Amino acid sequence: MSLRVGSRGTVLCLAVFTAALIATLAPRAQAASPILEFASPGSSFPIDFTADGGEVTAALANFDTVVHCTGSQGEGEIVGPRSTLSQYVFTGCKAEGGGEDGAACHSEGAGTEEITTGRIEAELVFIDQAARQVGMLLNPGGGIYMEFKCGGESVKALGSFLSPVGPINTATTSFTATLSRLGATQTPSRYENALGERREAIPLGERGANPLATTGVELSFTIRPSAALEIKAVTAAEIEARQREEEAALTKKRQAEEAAAAAAAIRRQEEEAGAERARRARLLSGGLVRCRKVHFRRVRVRCEKRVKRKYGSKTPHIRLARPGRA
Repeated sequence: MSLRVGSRGTVLCLAVFTAALIATLAPRAQAASPILEFASPGSSFPIDFTADGGEVTAALANFDTVVHCTGSQGEGEIVGPRSTLSQYVFTGCKAEGGGEDGAACHSEGAGTEEITTGRIEAELVFIDQAARQVGMLLNPGGGIYMEFKCGGESVKALGSFLSPVGPINTATTSFTATLSRLGATQTPSRYENALGERREAIPLGERGANPLATTGVELSFTIRPSAALEIKAVTAAEIEARQREEEAALTKKRQAEEAAAAAAAIRRQEEEAGAERARRARLLSGGLVRCRKVHFRRVRVRCEKRVKRKYGSKTPHIRLARPGRA
């Protein structure tokens, strides 16, 4: 089917309308989502791990006493692409400062100077996508995850807290998870959810009958999974940049293909035009040759004019010798 358009303005309007229609009907790209997950090719979840740490200090706001432990260790398992379950044991724990200075700290049923945790749920999160900082959000389910006594007064720990973890985007059998504090405040205390929204993670402590107060813990763990793992961390901005590069490459490829097709079409047109010119030239030459054989000049002239009108209008560069005989 062919469509004839009467003017360049109409052609332009038609092109604009077609482009607008394509833009309306084309699927719109959705906002990119970041990639953040544990990956272990060849292994399936759950994957066991151990955690070995050193000294631990923990402070509770509004109290002078600091809990200090000389050693720490833990174990757990990575149960899914972003989730872990773990529990920990702290040894050589004593109170430092305040009225309980020097008192041993321990959990119920644990050994002397030993504090144990319950099962702690954790989720892999971006602490800061722009800075490519990744961490574990521990105790996302809430509730009390640790109880102990220093002397005769009980302490309960609850609320979520963050532990930066690394390395990222590297397959390894050893990760580092770090807890840091500024006095009785845990740092960092904010992270990004799956939508990139900022959320707070503030651990709390309860001492005896006193109100809840913020806590800060300082500790560094070396985490050793039973299989090589990679924490894949690709930000939304990186994914969008990659998508733009791929789209630009596809656009460039499509433009090159269209240009090649257009050049091929032009070559075909030129070849067809050349063949047509050659055909008309042959017909013109043959017709004039026949005209030259006419003996009567007037008839010969009319013959030549007729042949030139028919075959010579599109071959202005063809010149044939005039008949020698009048």
